[in-house]
Amino acid sequence: MGEKKKFPLSSIVIVLAVVTIVALIGLSASLIIYSKQNSTLQDKNKQISDLQSQLSAPKLVSIGLQYNDNRTDPNAPFLHITGYLVNVGSATAKNCAIHVTAGQNGNSTPLNMTATIVASLDAGAYQTIDIQLPYSGPALVTYTSFLAWTN
Repeated sequence: MGEKKKFPLSSIVIVLAVVTIVALIGLSASLIIYSKQNSTLQDKNKQISDLQSQLSAPKLVSIGLQYNDNRTDPNAPFLHITGYLVNVGSATAKNCAIHVTAGQNGNSTPLNMTATIVASLDAGAYQTIDIQLPYSGPALVTYTSFLAWTN
């Protein structure tokens, strides 16, 4: 009647071992999930930082750029570039320049240079572009340019 069953010691050890293994698996899974979430959080923080720096950065655009191959003096031709430079960003742009590449027939490139437009341009400000770039040889047939600046 009131018999008590005794569990052998080995059964208790096995149960404790299983509980320990299950706990270790759960802990390992939790650490892996935490690590991945932490990595994702760091990626998101970097994206936020990058976006904030873009919001407080200068951005130059050109308006109405015109290229005129001036050959009135055949011994001193030059490419005359006119238009406007506008800082549409939210910070001052420094060392504002235009890089120009111009080509002649026969794949010759007499112009491949950078010309300074203005030392600095505040956010929302504009500057007239009026640059003469001398070159030699026959008339120019192609023109390309891009703006450059530093923060």
